[in-house]
Amino acid sequence: MVSAFVVLALVLTCAKSASALPGDTFAAEKARLAKISTLRPLAPVEGLAGRWSTRPLTGGDETQGEDGWSVTVVTANNVVARESLDVKAFGKPYTIAKDGATTFASVFGAPVVQDFAASKVVATQHDDPQITQTFRRGTKFAYRSVDDQRNGLHTLEFFSLAALPQQLQQYAATPAAKSSTTNAGGNGNAAIFVVQQDGTLAPVAVRNGTTFMPPGSNDGQSSTKLQNAANASLANGGNKVNLIYGDRTVATGVPVTVIDGRANVPVPASMHLGGYVSALASPTLNGTAETPRRAPTAAERAGVLTAAATKLGTAPSQLTVRNLTAISLGHGTAFAGTVNWKGTGSPRIDHRVFFIAETINAKRTMTLWNVQKITVTEPGLEDPAEYLVDALDLGAGKIGLVTHVIGYDADSYAIYTRTGTTWKSAYAGGGVAL
Repeated sequence: MVSAFVVLALVLTCAKSASALPGDTFAAEKARLAKISTLRPLAPVEGLAGRWSTRPLTGGDETQGEDGWSVTVVTANNVVARESLDVKAFGKPYTIAKDGATTFASVFGAPVVQDFAASKVVATQHDDPQITQTFRRGTKFAYRSVDDQRNGLHTLEFFSLAALPQQLQQYAATPAAKSSTTNAGGNGNAAIFVVQQDGTLAPVAVRNGTTFMPPGSNDGQSSTKLQNAANASLANGGNKVNLIYGDRTVATGVPVTVIDGRANVPVPASMHLGGYVSALASPTLNGTAETPRRAPTAAERAGVLTAAATKLGTAPSQLTVRNLTAISLGHGTAFAGTVNWKGTGSPRIDHRVFFIAETINAKRTMTLWNVQKITVTEPGLEDPAEYLVDALDLGAGKIGLVTHVIGYDADSYAIYTRTGTTWKSAYAGGGVAL
């Protein structure tokens, strides 16, 4: 049987109710939750600044894989920024009006539960046959729910009624919409490019509807098939692209110059590309993140590296960081990193790791963990690694995480999509194999 998780997340636009909502002081919310006699005291989430969690005194600890529920409070400058209720119901769908009403009401108040029960469906969107998004309009709130039948993941978030049109637009949904298999930016092929430091657009993939076109051979040179299909997508889009940085669209309608089959764009001064930092471009696709890509704080960096070192079985001081980035991937702040654990002996064996660290059910979790064991006999053999490029919306809110995979004598790109609480490879192609 499949476990079902439910995350009910308040966003900043919610209206006031009997419960604490974003904008209230953390002290007031901590005091309010302390009055609920069945809850444990709020405790900081290890390694995550400004994040607190509590769960019932009795019942299972769902963060340890048991049936149960927990409350997570996210703060910024001592003010509540987001609050969520996480419920795990083994072997059955989670229904607010049935088995969750009491726990939900104890945190957020009965009026919100009643409002959801009385809400009306205004749009339904299908990302694939097993994932359904439903948009509802209540009397006080609007709702977006996601039902993922592949792994029993059920998510419900609520926001202000005024934000409903924006949410429908963000997820390419329209009132009374039926199944959608088109890309967020329009119909037809949607090319994805990496924007390099000099403005060169390196083709990664071409997505047709909900599938990726086979990339073709890159043996000895970049794939002619992929290059031609990507350039055709550019032409269909009027030789203009959206620039995406940190899963956010930072520029639209940027003109593309194509010479001898190679595409190039002017890079805005605000995009500091180079080294391990790059961006994405597409004539039709966009980014959807609410917060900018950034460097982690010192506390975040320490927490993430401690988690990575523990998983490797070493100490944080033994890790060399090649890249570590804070980026929004739809579940709050995630951390994408490439680290090296240098070995000893001769020949030396290094461990090169690319990971995505996210908070799942109030616990720091490596939702993507790729380890390469590199036998180093000469300096040139230290190059292989996988690095974050960026992320973008593949359509209907489905995030595509793009990475650059560098080998001994080849490079390529990978695209991962979220399956439940982990990332799975959905595509590999592009680059050159020499």
